[in-house]
Amino acid sequence: MTAQIGRPVNRVEGLEKVTGAAHYTADTPIPGVRHAVLVQSEVSHGHVAAASLEMAARQVAAAPGVEYVLTSLNCPPLNPIPRDLTWDLPFERRPPLSDLTVQYRGQHMAVVVADTLERATQAASLMRLEYQLCPAVLTARDASDTYQPDHFVKLTEEKLQDHRGPHDEPDGEIVSARFTTPENAHYSIELSATIAQWDGDHLTVHDSTRWISGERRVLAAYFGIPVEKIRIIAPLVGGAFGSKSFMWMHVALCAVAARAIGAPVKLVLTRDQMFTSTGHRPPTEQTLRLVADDTGRLTSIEHHTTSATSMVAHFCEPAGLSTRFLYQTPRLVVSHTVARTHTPTPCFMRGPGEAPGLFALEVAMDELSYAIGVDPVQLRITNDTHEDQTNGSPWSARHLLDCYRQGAQRFGWNERPIAPRSLHRNGVQVGWGMATATYPGRRMPAGCRVTTANDGHLTFASATHEVGNGVRTVMCQVAADSSGMPLDRVSFASGDSSFPEAPYSGASQTTAAVGSAVHLAAQQWKLRLLTLAAHELHCATTTLDIRDGMIVGPDLTRAGIEVGEILASVTTGLREQLNFACESTGAPDSGPVSQSFGAHFCEVEVDEEIGRATVTRWVAVMDCGKVINPKLARSQVIGGITFGLGMALLEQVPYHPGTGHLLGEYYVPTHADVPEFDIIFVDSSDTHLTPVGARGIGEIGVCGVPAAVANAIFHATGRRLRDLPITLEALITPFDLEEIG
Repeated sequence: MTAQIGRPVNRVEGLEKVTGAAHYTADTPIPGVRHAVLVQSEVSHGHVAAASLEMAARQVAAAPGVEYVLTSLNCPPLNPIPRDLTWDLPFERRPPLSDLTVQYRGQHMAVVVADTLERATQAASLMRLEYQLCPAVLTARDASDTYQPDHFVKLTEEKLQDHRGPHDEPDGEIVSARFTTPENAHYSIELSATIAQWDGDHLTVHDSTRWISGERRVLAAYFGIPVEKIRIIAPLVGGAFGSKSFMWMHVALCAVAARAIGAPVKLVLTRDQMFTSTGHRPPTEQTLRLVADDTGRLTSIEHHTTSATSMVAHFCEPAGLSTRFLYQTPRLVVSHTVARTHTPTPCFMRGPGEAPGLFALEVAMDELSYAIGVDPVQLRITNDTHEDQTNGSPWSARHLLDCYRQGAQRFGWNERPIAPRSLHRNGVQVGWGMATATYPGRRMPAGCRVTTANDGHLTFASATHEVGNGVRTVMCQVAADSSGMPLDRVSFASGDSSFPEAPYSGASQTTAAVGSAVHLAAQQWKLRLLTLAAHELHCATTTLDIRDGMIVGPDLTRAGIEVGEILASVTTGLREQLNFACESTGAPDSGPVSQSFGAHFCEVEVDEEIGRATVTRWVAVMDCGKVINPKLARSQVIGGITFGLGMALLEQVPYHPGTGHLLGEYYVPTHADVPEFDIIFVDSSDTHLTPVGARGIGEIGVCGVPAAVANAIFHATGRRLRDLPITLEALITPFDLEEIG
């Protein structure tokens, strides 16, 4: 039997995507649908007078085609959602349109519903609100309302405040620096879209979401109805990076409007609205302090982070999580402070915590390597740890040293001159840099249903999501190997809350969580079928197996018996035993710790005359457990690296410092900005985390990338840059005015 796991299988939905036939939320045909457009606040903090709002709503309601205007004056009361959601996850604590206060620029103030999108857009543009302004806190530095949360997510042991070892800092070589990262936007290709439709007290929502099971729960809480009366459908999701991992306020308002007018309502956010309505990575300010002895061994690490959240929700960017365990040190101090500001609610974004946190840690490690005269790779090898320092447990299938050594060899790191400004090419400076990557191996409980057609074709289904990472393809590969069926006789369905429940598609856990459920369902299906076959063939179940869709055994012909033939010979009642659902558990509660690791090596050319940094070459070696599909895995890592290049050199959401209004443009990498990629994976398998040995790949690619770029720029120019993004102003060589004159 040809194993499917480990093969570079093409995406099962790939043809639909490249031909334009792929079906996304906004493409859903709904008869009689009305169109909704959001009206957002134009100020960061204040109040709206009820009389002003009422007058504006009346004027808009009189516009051509308008059927309904939803505001805080006529919005039916929505119940608060449970505290466990508003604390652990970035849901707003107050229901939308519940009062007349404004807590951030872009806050939803009204929803205009009309018979066409054009009329709804025109009418919404007519809504003029009068605000009573209040002082606004726009940055964490200006905030007086701060707090220090204990944990990143309370279900995990990821402490945000940690102190190990002696109270006092030891003597030694010290590197102390401040790092900043700006607000980043998810900027996914697909705009967030929602279509809500009521049938009596049953609600159906088509939504571009990565958490259909959780969205049911939130909507049920808002409307006070059982979750069984809500169905969420998310066909394909066109990118998210965290922005669609939770239910945002526009989804609830769309459902409110649909119930009010008794017709389906479609609401698609604009690109501008995505910046304020679906989360972002909050800005951070970090201080790193490293102490090492004369052998290069770390004796102390301190990492302190301040980030911002909104006035109406909790979220902490956990930049210090990786610092707690990545390098061996007898003394560690990590803290996180969150400041409340009058800005939109932030949320998880690809590599939450790790992406900005490793930028600071890995640049500081590079600086330490120069301070003590040790090669950056060797410094990391010297401080490698064989156990998770947060709890003393050993690592499960950890191969970080292999990542360093293989990456250095493939990149040619041993030819790197130590001194900055030593490499030149075509009149520009050339630099080489590297950094460590890491991300947790996670797995939550997940369910899977298997349905058997009369011809033996298997359909596996789970309430997970295809967000562009190839989950449908990978699940088919797992199902084929675990059931013994050929790949063309299995399929995988997702994106419907009527399927068995699955966790949100985030935190690099879908392959581990849902893949384990698919593996379990396929194994149970195989055992059930072999039991039926053994009864029909009058032999012991243990003598039979399924290979490439054929039942084989020592007493059968060499070719065996086709599965469909056995199914045709049993009664309908017995065949029903092959249609069932099951649930796999989450990650083990004890034992080794599952964590993915990797190493990035890059080359950067810096033209100091025009301030341009160009990344020309990249080698990444990843230790992510068993790679189910190397083609998709490589694409995921390339996508993550490209994401990190944007973070390093381009991306920042620009605001007016006095008003908080968006300014300028948001730049992201294009094809011309990406280097030549050499991506390889360490051959390993983490069977402690999952039965198929896989860990997640989606998040780790971005982790460490900005630091590798910054370190390469230092090697090229001798400039230690600690603020992202690294712009041309930081790279350009100042003109000598006397020379010019």
